[in-house]
Amino acid sequence: MIDLIPVTTDIEILSDYLWSIGVAAIEEIQGTSGNTLRTSVGESPQAIIESIVTKFPDVVSHVVGVPRVVADTWRQFAEPTWITSEIVLVPAWLDAPPHSTPIFIEPLDTFGLGNHPTTVLALQEALTHVVAGSIVLDVGCGSGVLAVAISQLRQVEVFAFDIAESSQQAVHINSERNNVSNIIWAPQWETLKTDVVLANILAPVLQELSSCIQDVLTNGGFVVLSGMRTEQVEAVLEHYERCKEISRSTLEGWTAVTLQKIS
Repeated sequence: MIDLIPVTTDIEILSDYLWSIGVAAIEEIQGTSGNTLRTSVGESPQAIIESIVTKFPDVVSHVVGVPRVVADTWRQFAEPTWITSEIVLVPAWLDAPPHSTPIFIEPLDTFGLGNHPTTVLALQEALTHVVAGSIVLDVGCGSGVLAVAISQLRQVEVFAFDIAESSQQAVHINSERNNVSNIIWAPQWETLKTDVVLANILAPVLQELSSCIQDVLTNGGFVVLSGMRTEQVEAVLEHYERCKEISRSTLEGWTAVTLQKIS
């Protein structure tokens, strides 16, 4: 767990940034000299702390030791997330809603349960454009929500990768929980050739990885870009000059865009 104390940054802006990087829960603690945000950022907090302080230099951070039973309190408030009228992402410790097509998710310390708007949008776009027999790459896969869901629902082979230490374990757990066997961990994903890339990551990373993402796509292939605030979309798309836009969707100030490679 980490405590973040903003000196001049608006606490709502800091909270919004934390949600965008995939935290599962945020607690706001009131203090006499200002409020503190407490959240969990997984097993290796230092890189996340550095990214926060780089973006918000005034924020003071402290790593806090919290018993696991306390850190996991948020789980009792978790709820299923509907993607369509039938498909629903279900926290692994809950029962599936009746008359649904459930995807069960155990997030561990990764991003995430699938309830963030960026994941909802990415999966909705993926379901529109991924067809049976496609080879799919989920880069920045987190707990494997997109990889597991699209593998199960479209019967496709999926390569998956994330830099988070617990991601591979989470993908393995969620693959087994959903009886999915065609997800391959791909630390060298940049060498692949795929029909579809799913990239639900922050806008600066979408820009940074744009060349590699376009390289791994076959001509005519699709890339689903999510993780962008709506006002960030055009700046990100400038980096995908080998693609044309096919569709986009927006939810709660977030936007996902599907592009098709044309050259």
